[in-house]
Amino acid sequence: MQNLQVRIRRPPASAADFELIESERPALANGAFVARALWLAIDPFRCSTDPTSRGLPRPGDVVPARGVGQVIESRHDVFGVGSLVVLDCGLQRLCVSKGQHARLLHPGQTPASTALGVLGAPGMAAYFGLLHLARLRAGETVLVSGAANAAGAMAGQLAILKGARAIGVAGTRAKCDWVTRHARLSACINLAADNVQARLRLLAPNGVDIYFDNVGGELLETVVTSGILKQGARIVQNSVLPVDPDALRERGGYAPGTLDVLRMELKDYEHRRGEFLRDAIAWYGAGRIASKEHVVEGLANAPAHLLLAMQGGNFGRPLVRP
Repeated sequence: MQNLQVRIRRPPASAADFELIESERPALANGAFVARALWLAIDPFRCSTDPTSRGLPRPGDVVPARGVGQVIESRHDVFGVGSLVVLDCGLQRLCVSKGQHARLLHPGQTPASTALGVLGAPGMAAYFGLLHLARLRAGETVLVSGAANAAGAMAGQLAILKGARAIGVAGTRAKCDWVTRHARLSACINLAADNVQARLRLLAPNGVDIYFDNVGGELLETVVTSGILKQGARIVQNSVLPVDPDALRERGGYAPGTLDVLRMELKDYEHRRGEFLRDAIAWYGAGRIASKEHVVEGLANAPAHLLLAMQGGNFGRPLVRP
């Protein structure tokens, strides 16, 4: 079986900035395995065009992507042939791994695509970002941006499960409809049609305790400068470019110590993944958490899918089925 890869030609702005390359099946060394990709996740932040971002792929590199694959050849002690594995694969049909950052698919991660979404890194970021980093308490009001994406939808639903009130922000009416009808958030602000500040004042007259930030940028500035955040509020930044907390507080008129700006780093909670899986699998299996996926078929359609996600046009967790 030949490999098929999506590589970067230059910082992505159009589908022409990627190339589809056929290559030989990867060679296998001792202590490694080859997996055939079953699902691949599209994560726009891993292909940011921001020149200050570190660790970005360079021209000629395979587009980075987390994936679920089945081992088809192995010289590894843990990951044997036939094993289902969650790993850093890249946008390609076949990937080689020595097991670093790889793990066996949990039996509860069913269907397997959930290991890249609600029961994977996005869900885990929402779980620890909201429950542990921001120390969510029952009765609080939580505002969630990107509320129709995997992390945002999980954060909003977790808030509800823990006795808080959740308000979403999404980019279209269709996304807001899903957020309120399926994820069951109490309200959703439509960025395409609503006056954000006016809607915030109407929906949260007593203020917001936690802002779970999935998008950064202009919306973050609007939230901070609107006066809607309570004294002692917490902002959790998830998968967005970092900001200067002191400068952000100053722009919002917050005195030191009255607004926490917290950055979610998943690696800080990797040792507690089992705790997240125990709770999330139980909630998902009981139908208490909804999720939505935006799937395209074939690696040839991956570049357009990635560009759509970079522009916020995806509806649900963007995935590729190779």
